[in-house]
Amino acid sequence: MVSKEKLKKQVEKTANALKGAGKKISSNQKMNSGKGRNTVQPHRHCRMCHIPIDIKREPPICVEQKCEDDWKKNKKNEKMVRIAFFIFAAVFLGPLIFKGILAF
Repeated sequence: MVSKEKLKKQVEKTANALKGAGKKISSNQKMNSGKGRNTVQPHRHCRMCHIPIDIKREPPICVEQKCEDDWKKNKKNEKMVRIAFFIFAAVFLGPLIFKGILAF
């Protein structure tokens, strides 16, 4: 069972983190619609840190150097996994296909 003090500290920590995340959103992202409601302009989120960015931004990451480094690292890993998949397919399916061709 979690103690009340520990739970309170966790709630405060989460609340403070959310307050800090709210500061990253620029004030010009909110606009008033004709109905008087506050709406958010169309945007997307950084794939690494999830802060709002321009919808047309390519690659879909913010300007932080850490996000750019992580993006490059992920792209490199995706490329290696794709190559490994094709090698795996060639090693295991190639002999089966070759055996099928020789059977005719």
